[in-house]
Amino acid sequence: MKTARAFLIGIGIFYAVFNFLGTLPFATAGYLGTMYPGIDLHAGEPIFRLLQDAWIIVGIQLGAIGLVALWGARDPLRYAAVIPVVIVTEIVDGAWDIYSIVWSHEVAWMGILTLVIHAVWIAWAIVAWRALFPAGGKTVSATG
Repeated sequence: MKTARAFLIGIGIFYAVFNFLGTLPFATAGYLGTMYPGIDLHAGEPIFRLLQDAWIIVGIQLGAIGLVALWGARDPLRYAAVIPVVIVTEIVDGAWDIYSIVWSHEVAWMGILTLVIHAVWIAWAIVAWRALFPAGGKTVSATG
């Protein structure tokens, strides 16, 4: 139970604070240029605002998952379904990072760093899931 609680708190803070704040327009203006060096992002133009709007929606969604994870840390067994949601989210975001590195000119070091972060969250989520459900996802009863 402690492992799952720690995971839910960790991912909750990461999603609700860092991911959400990192997608706000004041933050994206600075790091999008770092992510995509040499690409004219048309900062200040409507197309750049559209990109920022898309980022904030991703941030709001991750923030919502983070808030549910933080709430669920009070009773990890009851909110265990958040764990597979995080795993799938991290897999999808990892696939997007691979796409971004290969086809969208994202700087490789940043893409690889985010892939490592996704792998860490997935590994920790699996450990938390197994801690809650040592019988392979099935609830173990006292009667067998």
